Amino acid sequence: MHPETPQFDHLLHCVPDVESTTEAYAAAGLPAHANPPHLGFRNGAWRLDARYVEILTVVDRAEFDASPYGRAMTVWMPHVDALLAAGGGALNFAVHVTDVNATTERLRRAGHTVDLHVFAREGSPVSFTEAVLRDAPAWAPFFVTYTPDRQVILDRYSAGRVARGPHDLAGFVVETPEPAASAVWLGELLGIPADRARNVVPLPGGEVHFAPGPADAITTLLLAEGTPPSTSVAGLRLRPVHSVRPDTP
Repeated sequence: MHPETPQFDHLLHCVPDVESTTEAYAAAGLPAHANPPHLGFRNGAWRLDARYVEILTVVDRAEFDASPYGRAMTVWMPHVDALLAAGGGALNFAVHVTDVNATTERLRRAGHTVDLHVFAREGSPVSFTEAVLRDAPAWAPFFVTYTPDRQVILDRYSAGRVARGPHDLAGFVVETPEPAASAVWLGELLGIPADRARNVVPLPGGEVHFAPGPADAITTLLLAEGTPPSTSVAGLRLRPVHSVRPDTP
């Protein structure tokens, strides 16, 4: 593993309506909350700890496109629009690293095209920097580092919003036409060797399973602990991790 100590941070679930989707998450046993609109978008989350699933939508396209978030997401917006038109689905996921600038330099040396974005709201003690690959599949990760550290942010500012419920996130499934090659590619990107026997990249905090299929997208959240549901919410499947073979969609 690289000294960047990559760990799963969060997954982006694009939905037409945040309020109804957070209610559906809660009904499935994943307590989620919705936030007020901000800069043309609205989000909510199922927060487990420092990890979370972000549930988001665009409510004012012109305002969003002009915002720092909209400008940073320009490369993703065709995929976002397709997911919203289809009733929702997972977009991609964030990997926390100790120094996103060092990660960016490593990826650029490896030949990747990477955009670096800094987000800081006026008056807020929290900021974060993201590295976004422009030459990767839509489901591929982006990288994030927070200031202060994400655990400090959780303890100081988000502790009241942690309501994991009875289940944990074990990982998620990427359905892709070439699962073996995709697993190896992601493992090399993260510096975490893929388990080639299972087509799984053992990312701490959320393993990435690859399954054969045409979607080339994240299709399923894999849940552990308690008795996880088998259902779908806004285009994203929820399954118990031990009841789903990772080599099938």
